[in-house]
Amino acid sequence: MPGSENRQIEVEKAYKFFRERFGLDVKQMEGFRLERISGDFWLVSDTEQELETETRGLRALRDTGKYLKPTTYVLQLFDDELEKNVVELEKEELKAILDEEDMIEVEASSKGYVAIKYEGRVIGCGLYMDGVVSSRVSRGRAGELSSLL
Repeated sequence: MPGSENRQIEVEKAYKFFRERFGLDVKQMEGFRLERISGDFWLVSDTEQELETETRGLRALRDTGKYLKPTTYVLQLFDDELEKNVVELEKEELKAILDEEDMIEVEASSKGYVAIKYEGRVIGCGLYMDGVVSSRVSRGRAGELSSLL
């Protein structure tokens, strides 16, 4: 069936994204699998459950048409396993980018999406370009986080 073959190629592309961008090995996703659902990639449990649910899993990657963008939720889930493109920020730096006041100068492996950490924990997704990182945390969530700092 050609459609399922194309979906499998797309799913392999999603696994490759996590491996190359964040150093996340497929083995670290044990118990889960990626599926293409409604145009995005979702992390779904390998265990089929007889439960009535609204969604089948956790959205892991949004397909913007140009890029794959990781969700904050998946970055937080694999927090300790992320080996590349992780940016640790100080309190003032985090507050500045959450409040969209500033972009922070940092070093990352390559241009693209990064996991933003504060005090060793993933807070959300950022974008690293030309030596600076900016927040890609939703405005609502950014406001909540900023008020807690």
